[in-house]
Amino acid sequence: MSDRLATVQRRWRGAKRHMHPSRALAAILSGRAVAGVSLVMCAVLLAGLIVSAIPHRAAAQSTPTPKTGGTLTAAIGSDPVNLDPALSSAYSTFEILENVYNQLVGLDENLQVVPELAESWDISEDRLSYTFHLRQGVKFHNGREMVADDVVYSLERIRNPETKSGWAYILDPFDKIEAVDQYTVLISTKTVYAPILTKLASSGLAIVPKEEVEKGDFDKRAVGTGPFTFVEFVPADHTTLKRNDAYWEPGKPYLDEIIFKPIPDETVKKTNLQTGNVDWVDSVPPQDVKDMMSSSDFVVQTVNAPSYWYLGVNTTRKPLDDKRVRQAISYAVDREELAALALYDLGVPSQSPIPDGNFWKSEYAPYSRDVDKAKSLLAEAGVGDGFDTEFLVAQAYPASVKIAEGAQSELADVGINATIRSLEWSTWLDEEGAGNYDMYICGWIGLVDPDDFFYAQQKTGQIFNFTGYSNPELDKLLDQGRTEIDPDKRKAIYDQVQKILIDDLPYIYLMTQGSVNGWQNYVKGYIVRPDSSISFKDTWLDK
Repeated sequence: MSDRLATVQRRWRGAKRHMHPSRALAAILSGRAVAGVSLVMCAVLLAGLIVSAIPHRAAAQSTPTPKTGGTLTAAIGSDPVNLDPALSSAYSTFEILENVYNQLVGLDENLQVVPELAESWDISEDRLSYTFHLRQGVKFHNGREMVADDVVYSLERIRNPETKSGWAYILDPFDKIEAVDQYTVLISTKTVYAPILTKLASSGLAIVPKEEVEKGDFDKRAVGTGPFTFVEFVPADHTTLKRNDAYWEPGKPYLDEIIFKPIPDETVKKTNLQTGNVDWVDSVPPQDVKDMMSSSDFVVQTVNAPSYWYLGVNTTRKPLDDKRVRQAISYAVDREELAALALYDLGVPSQSPIPDGNFWKSEYAPYSRDVDKAKSLLAEAGVGDGFDTEFLVAQAYPASVKIAEGAQSELADVGINATIRSLEWSTWLDEEGAGNYDMYICGWIGLVDPDDFFYAQQKTGQIFNFTGYSNPELDKLLDQGRTEIDPDKRKAIYDQVQKILIDDLPYIYLMTQGSVNGWQNYVKGYIVRPDSSISFKDTWLDK
């Protein structure tokens, strides 16, 4: 029996033998024991409940042997924003960095926790200590071996307040991070931390070499242990990675080189795919997905991803500080119309950030398009004659612009005059972070555990709480959700969390969205993931 399997079986000992599939999924993602469920069954269960891949044609009857070599040109929505994984939260950054770095553990395409830099781990009976056994011989891209001290340094750097890392909230429950020996790391937590393993797979918790950080300019280069090494970043033109010949996973990667090109306009991106100027695109115009699926020249795939779009409201500005005004806006918008306008078949109207079919989703949904109700609430709040406001949107994400345009028209029906300010992505991030907005439109992706949907965004004082929202009752529930292991009890907590947020509306949730990628038919081995992670480790070119 392998150490990994023994560890997993220890985690499963003593749990209920019979469990509804959705609760079993919740237990797996929470790191809870599930007795009587095999590893194979877990993988099938996760795939069935989370992933819904829709290829444009049937899969090949046999899997060809991967070929080594070649350059993949990948089109992404914008330039990376800060290449230091501890200091970036931009998707455009991690599309690149996920190919450069590793974490202690990873998530596979079914969102199941798998070994990465740690090849196995043990969990204490009280669930307060986690001992990680590191792979030996793993090299950073500068040639030095990765050891336990690097793990300790990387995680301590993130949770050091002076670093100002947006990922520090993940490590709040940690007590100590210690190097037991050269290849063993012990993490102790203050309390039981239900999603700890899933959280440790977060891209922002990448393991980095101290000496490279201390050289400076770590926001402009990347040095990790991943399958590709950083070559150069030329703003507004390209970012280049090359194969890591010393990568710790034998035979991987297959590609010689990846060139990421920023193409903000989705139509231009699609045209570049059609003309052969790029091999892979991170998005396809929603209105073109069905047509492109029917083409024999391309592969277009979607997955049912736990991601969502929302309207972020500056709760510190009048009259938006009055939740009756926020509720009026929620009654004024037509979620079905906005989803169809922005995402076509990829969007599902939702008043919660959690997608339909997910165990953690609450059924609480009090809003529907009601102009009279919206006007009544505005009158109660003292703004019955309406007011002027502004939407902040990012040019790199056309869906946000379409949502703003649709909401602008709908709010006009209740006397709210909204203008639209459209900015380049990095400038948009600066304005959002500084609170220089009335309302902004954005999305969150890569969410797995229910904590991912709420803690960093809504807890008082958290670095991703850009709306200024604060609710002590919610804060208490969010802390409880992190320590509760039982899936049913944990779901009851997150049902309360969703009710509070859907009533208070610091985020006006609009729709959930599937992920979609497209590529030339000679690109092989790539998988569209439900967490929207972009990995080219297994990708190769059949040409």
